[in-house]
Amino acid sequence: MKRAVVTLAHPAHAGMLRALGLLEQAAPAHGWTLDYVLAAPDPLAAAVGLPAGRTTYLAGLRGWRRWPARGRLALAALALARRARGADLFYSATLSSFPPCLFAGRLRRIPQVVHVYSSYADGASYRKHLLGHARHLIAPSADSLALARRALGDWRPGTRARVVYNGMDVARLMREAAAPTTPGLVPNGVPTIGMVGNLDERKNPALLVEALAAVRTAVPAVRALLVGAFPDAAYAARVDRRVAALGLRDAVTVSGFLPNPFPVVRALDVLVHPARRDPFPLALLEGMALARPIVAAAVGGIPEMLVDGESGVLVPPDDAASLARALVDLLRDPARRASLGAAAYERLTTRFSLQGFTDGMFAAFDEAARDGRA
Repeated sequence: MKRAVVTLAHPAHAGMLRALGLLEQAAPAHGWTLDYVLAAPDPLAAAVGLPAGRTTYLAGLRGWRRWPARGRLALAALALARRARGADLFYSATLSSFPPCLFAGRLRRIPQVVHVYSSYADGASYRKHLLGHARHLIAPSADSLALARRALGDWRPGTRARVVYNGMDVARLMREAAAPTTPGLVPNGVPTIGMVGNLDERKNPALLVEALAAVRTAVPAVRALLVGAFPDAAYAARVDRRVAALGLRDAVTVSGFLPNPFPVVRALDVLVHPARRDPFPLALLEGMALARPIVAAAVGGIPEMLVDGESGVLVPPDDAASLARALVDLLRDPARRASLGAAAYERLTTRFSLQGFTDGMFAAFDEAARDGRA
């Protein structure tokens, strides 16, 4: 049985934790044991199945990028090296924890695998995270991998990079979606659109607010659910002021973080994803698993997820008018909503299966471990 040390610098990222939970379930069948090092505790870690006995915490996984705290990077690398005695590799679940894994791996002389979920537009951020030193990379979409490659000016000789599309445990998701819904969030027959995730500028909830004002002229009863929390108070205040200015106080609800958002997602008439950039949003895979009709910005890996007009509707990014038109068309056409949702479910189960995700991930681990022994 081989052993990997898995690091995550963003333990409050629900999607990342759910992906690790899927790997934990599949690891024994692939001959692996996974130990987890998170930057901080989060109750969702236990909920997704990360075992307490193999989960530890290391605050130095984050905060090291600020110049006054750069010494934390060396300390984090030493701490990781101590925890990796007998391990076969490090796996950085996101780019931000790769530098301490890189140095700890060199100390232990074991390989490092990094998952490039980021979709930065320039090379500076990739260089800041030392991605140019990586030898084993996984990307969640072809777009994400190509973006990193262009930004860095190609990989070094011998670098192994692959795309592994995320998958979903559909049966588990359906069970969670069948749980009682949160009071006050149930549509109750009112036309309801919504988005799910961290409500930051990259996910762009402000665009949904702008589009909602136009949608209401055609569908006056419509309401919008923003399922998640705003990590930036200043941005939250800007969005709230815009909600007030557009007269949408009675039409917009912010749920805050929900440990189980799926009963709410299942009840949405349309799932919206107005992101400015997103490599391969797990929130959309979850919506596809629940057969939701989706309107999303055509950015990042989203056009790899959804076929425009067949399994979803894609609109230009930062275009409130196009988003509003697509939403009105769907809200007026229940049959098309059902057709898009069914096609989305079919595409998920055939193209983005749980088996395909776990097979691809552990194939990358096996390859890195073989190279490390060579």
